[in-house]
Amino acid sequence: MSFQPPTDYYCEALAPIDEQICALIAKRKELSENNPGFPNLELITAWCQQYELNEAMTQSLFGSMHNENHFSDHFQVEPTGFLKFITILKYVETDSVLYSVTHMKQYNNASVIYVETEVNNSEPYVRLGHAHVELFISPDYQSRPHQGSGHDKGMQYSFVVSPPLPEDVTGLEFRLSIKPYHIPEKQTVVLTESTVIIK
Repeated sequence: MSFQPPTDYYCEALAPIDEQICALIAKRKELSENNPGFPNLELITAWCQQYELNEAMTQSLFGSMHNENHFSDHFQVEPTGFLKFITILKYVETDSVLYSVTHMKQYNNASVIYVETEVNNSEPYVRLGHAHVELFISPDYQSRPHQGSGHDKGMQYSFVVSPPLPEDVTGLEFRLSIKPYHIPEKQTVVLTESTVIIK
């Protein structure tokens, strides 16, 4: 879908400033060699206080610049023209976690790769932490997250890859980038055995 501006109004006096913003973004990309990372949150807080900016909006701005590749053409590719399922079954175990590429669905314009992560542990109260997972195959292929689901001990992810992968992926390497979410531990309030009357 093409972008539709949220309003027809534009303050023309802002054009020189907006051009400077674009020039600074281009300079930022050049200095960082298109790998900017993300500013320390304390820095963002200080800048927002200094320039009287909304902190959530500013974080969102830096987040958009960090994820610029999400706006590229390959991120808009939607698989069309299903052809077949192809079994892959490659896996590796690291730190008691099994990472496996199970299969792919082949389409005319893309492939959809399915990845599973699972704790290799029979203990009953072990769970897999939440993480953002990215897939890299080679510079010849672009991939984006597609869907995800899971349970306590495992997660399943799918990625749209374009252009389509060959049917024989024997020589290909699937590289997963794991970025754990740091979720604060929740305090558990244990209920006692009792009768509660609500009037």
